[in-house]
Amino acid sequence: MAQDFDTFFKPSDRMRDLQFLEEIEQNPKVSQRELSHKFGIALGVTNACIRRMARRGLIILKGIPPRSIAYYITPKGFAEKANLALQAFSLNVRHYAEIKRQLARKLLEMQNSGVKRVAFYGVSDEMEVAYITLQGLHMKLVGIADEEKNCGKRVFGFKVIGLSEVKKLKPDAILITSTIDQTSYDKHFVKQKELDSIKLFTI
Repeated sequence: MAQDFDTFFKPSDRMRDLQFLEEIEQNPKVSQRELSHKFGIALGVTNACIRRMARRGLIILKGIPPRSIAYYITPKGFAEKANLALQAFSLNVRHYAEIKRQLARKLLEMQNSGVKRVAFYGVSDEMEVAYITLQGLHMKLVGIADEEKNCGKRVFGFKVIGLSEVKKLKPDAILITSTIDQTSYDKHFVKQKELDSIKLFTI
């Protein structure tokens, strides 16, 4: 299961091509530095991707590098973008179905272990699926926690709080509802000694 998540959240070269083609279609004069910043990748990786797409005939470069250059998608590039978009949609559907099955198993396991009150830890797409899946079980969601950047937001009627405040909710268990950097969430939980008596579950 972890391998499937890695594949989904760490785009392959082909999925990165789709991201670049979509961005270039919107702004042909976008710089490689801007692409690197937007997608959180090294400038060298961006340069390699652009060169590879140009070699494959997906884009053409016009202008005088490095400041007066623009990228234009070729007919072959538009066809490839449409194909990649279809693949991405299919991947999203498969991911949703798999994560829903995984969450149903985990939540049922929690219910069978006596959990009645659960708090979610980690605002994410997976958390939304967990919320939907929880509706058919005999457990109550008592709150949502996350890292500082999301604290204060309202999600499903709950104000997102920091992990240090979770004990006030009196949950029987906490479910980490993010598959991105799950190890980091786990470490933060361990640091909260006051939560030692609360069961921790991961997807």
